[in-house]
Amino acid sequence: MLQVKAITFVIITLFLSPVWANEEAGKAQTKKHIYTVIEFESTFMNRKKEKVLKVLGEPDKRWEHRDKEVWTYHSIIREQDKIWHQSIMFDFGRVNMMWGDPSDEVKQ
Repeated sequence: MLQVKAITFVIITLFLSPVWANEEAGKAQTKKHIYTVIEFESTFMNRKKEKVLKVLGEPDKRWEHRDKEVWTYHSIIREQDKIWHQSIMFDFGRVNMMWGDPSDEVKQ
């Protein structure tokens, strides 16, 4: 009985995570959501540019680094009780790297 519950829990956990990520990617963002780093990475890592654009909207800044496209979103991540800017780099049209930079704005 315990094994059945454990297996059911694992299956539900594995199933719900991708469903949540797909729902997030399918929604247009009406108000700016402040993500945790884990939330942001699990939602957007290895996603196509089009999916990121649908959810987050236009980036605050577009630039290139080593011939790869980078989008920066201002004040979108909360880490260490501060709001951070998040940059995402695309390679072959997919997110393959992300990093945050502290913003000037501090929220608690």
